[in-house]
Amino acid sequence: MKVLHVSTYDGNGGAGRAAFALHQAMAAAGIDSNMLVAQKSSSDPRVTELQGRHKFTWKAAQFADRKMWDLQKSQNKTWRSPARFGALSADVINASDADVVNLHWVTNGFLSIKEIGRISKPIVWSLYDMWTFSGTEHYGADSLDARWRSGYTPSNRVAGDSGFDLDRATWNRKKKFWKQPMHLVPASSWLADRAAHSEIAHSWPITRIAHVIDTNIFSPMDRSLARARHSLPTGVPLVLFLSSAGIADHRKGWELLETAMTQVKSAFPLVELFVAGPATPDYTHLDGIPITWIGQVEGDEALQSLYAAANVVAVPSKEDNMPLTAMEAQSVGVSVAAFSIGGLPDIVLDGVTGSLAPAFDVSALAAGIVDSLGAAGVSQGLAARSHAIETWSPKVVVESYLEVYQQEIALASKN
Repeated sequence: MKVLHVSTYDGNGGAGRAAFALHQAMAAAGIDSNMLVAQKSSSDPRVTELQGRHKFTWKAAQFADRKMWDLQKSQNKTWRSPARFGALSADVINASDADVVNLHWVTNGFLSIKEIGRISKPIVWSLYDMWTFSGTEHYGADSLDARWRSGYTPSNRVAGDSGFDLDRATWNRKKKFWKQPMHLVPASSWLADRAAHSEIAHSWPITRIAHVIDTNIFSPMDRSLARARHSLPTGVPLVLFLSSAGIADHRKGWELLETAMTQVKSAFPLVELFVAGPATPDYTHLDGIPITWIGQVEGDEALQSLYAAANVVAVPSKEDNMPLTAMEAQSVGVSVAAFSIGGLPDIVLDGVTGSLAPAFDVSALAAGIVDSLGAAGVSQGLAARSHAIETWSPKVVVESYLEVYQQEIALASKN
């Protein structure tokens, strides 16, 4: 079987890293897997990126797509993708020798809505957010009257939005150009449920499969060695917060963790925070809690040791599908404290591998962190490792994907 993974990135954030990890897991399993991206970060020779004028076209498409945001004034500040323009033609995909095309996160000027509809090969689409079945929004409102549920009409526009209704126009383009169902593969139960209740995808085949994590790389290591590698203090409880976009990304909930940590300090006066991602070096203490800024961390081995250095990893996200930070931390055998939102209940078993607080209840989040910093943290870490191997190790995930690929290839051969 020949598989072509199509993704805007093979790194540069969670979706790109997840797509690349799946490609690598398949190649390691002996599958003929290749990857087509707009921007390449890896050294994998099986990953091909746009070249020459196509690279310029990608930059131009990015610029044009983002300028379209200005047409619509919205209170929802989520990332948006009109996907009116794109640098990759469906002709390139259709001319490949792939038996099946696995789409990933393909926006930001890479693949347009129209070109997605022109792909003639069997499609399996790994979902990382709600964009596939929404308007321009990657994360939309999660209410019973949300537009992605019933369709985008002039009468149900969100109160307070103004200007050109770009969400509606984008949703209509998807309805126009996507004539055939595509097999969707969301990583979380939460996203699978949203897709199944959307106007666009409710009749499409949907199979939930977790992101793949290389549990051989993301494995337990001695905590003292891990802390030495990152020049972190020994003998004190450490809480890790990681965000590739930094603490300014409102979706990741840093301000909620700030509030929770002041309560954690009451139970553990020596607790410290360390933060991976874009640094804010002038911010050295939070109500007396020392903050160590690690900066951006590159490479799986460096990330593995970073997780291993922590007593607990805090993932206080307000919106998230299946955050790799939580999955990787659990694979390393480290407790995770999070809110019970999005796909986090698929990752963290509350009270077993970490804690899940009711959405945005900072006191409950603090209590979970305190619990993991105490004696419970050891048993939670052991349980987390077992859960990771059973749920998202390469063997488990690759076999699940192969079943979906075979279904779609067989269906295409009948048609």
